[in-house]
Amino acid sequence: MRILLIGFGSIGQALLPLLLRHSGGVVANIAAIAADERGRPVADAFGIRLENRPLTPDNHREVLHGRLRPGDVLLNLSVEVSSLALMGWCREHGVLYLDTCIEPWAGGYAAADASTTNHALRKAALEMHVPGAPTAVIAHGANPGLISHLAKEGLLALAAIRGIPIETRPSWAGLAHALGIRVVQIAERDTQHAGTVLPAGGFHNTWSVDGFLSEAWQCAELGWGSHEPCLPSDAHRMADESGAIHLDAHGAEVRVRSWLPSCGEQQAWLITHHEALSLAALLTLRNDAGRTVHRPTVYYAYRPCPAAVRSLGFWVAGGFVPPRHKRVLGDELTNGFDQLGVLFVFDGGAYWYGSTLGLHEARTLAPHNTATSLQVVAGILGALDWMLAHPAAGVVEAESMDHARVLAVARPYLGTVSGVLTDWQPGPAGALSFKNFRLSSAMREHELEAV
Repeated sequence: MRILLIGFGSIGQALLPLLLRHSGGVVANIAAIAADERGRPVADAFGIRLENRPLTPDNHREVLHGRLRPGDVLLNLSVEVSSLALMGWCREHGVLYLDTCIEPWAGGYAAADASTTNHALRKAALEMHVPGAPTAVIAHGANPGLISHLAKEGLLALAAIRGIPIETRPSWAGLAHALGIRVVQIAERDTQHAGTVLPAGGFHNTWSVDGFLSEAWQCAELGWGSHEPCLPSDAHRMADESGAIHLDAHGAEVRVRSWLPSCGEQQAWLITHHEALSLAALLTLRNDAGRTVHRPTVYYAYRPCPAAVRSLGFWVAGGFVPPRHKRVLGDELTNGFDQLGVLFVFDGGAYWYGSTLGLHEARTLAPHNTATSLQVVAGILGALDWMLAHPAAGVVEAESMDHARVLAVARPYLGTVSGVLTDWQPGPAGALSFKNFRLSSAMREHELEAV
């Protein structure tokens, strides 16, 4: 089996040593194509072929021609390379496909309106599903991807705490309804830090700068709960029954209250993500007539590393001018952790379930990794294992996969996986509408001044 990586940035370089470990170490069967030379030292150190050749709408078929055979694997870890185009090519050639998010071609996010939302990208990808076609796993890294499996495990853990009987094949939507879950936050905090100085016009991050800028530029987007009394004044419903909405604001401009075990309440950015939509779909309970009975409000509440917080503040204050200097922090990082989990919020409290991985532990587990990259890589490895066992499943999201199997592969790389029960609420008792989580503009500006 040949494996071709499209893109060889921070995630591709982090994945390679574990990909070799899990695939028997056959270097000759792994190759990468990238748009730049940044990954050359790592590729040379492991002896894999790396070709510097950016893929475009005009050349991608020519570049891919003859590189993969039926049953081989293409891993799309790039930015600005169309997932839909690669999915189509893979299906035509019998090749298995996996990506960590659904990407458009360069310039595809420029409009930052309903046409560039993750809802639109997800819908287009799911419409490519053909039963029995080569498996194409979409949006499966740490989040989206791994987080949906942790959500299922977290629901089972919370049900056990509450003493709610679990069916052999549980209805996840029914279970969320029985538990009274009103809000689901994908709650993450990255505390990894370095001694580097952020230059004027610079942007530092612990994973792809371009990828994060794209997400932060898109409209803020979330699955809209059935308990919500009214839409925000700047919100728009999608033209279908998905329950998804998007705001007029960029994700970099929307702040929310959240909670994590490591810090208690935190202020985070509402960054659009695939899992906000796919988890909302999984947890939507409908009656026999197809009407929605219950759906929690679902969104991603992210506080990136301190350097990225500063970078994001300057980027927004400067009118979203593209950074002159971009840097993915790796060896410069000295300490910290990434805590990523699902926060289930209900009347009177909340339950967080997820992974806490320290920087030093991540480096011990695998070279060329940070805590953030290793959580992503763990999700890729788990999905790859599932995909090889199900090679003819068509287009698949994490929610349709066996969470126990994926987590069995991923868990050794996730540090401490645990659940924490809390009485935290965003406001007065029973005030679980989105307006109680969303921070006012005045509070956001005050924090920006502090940054």
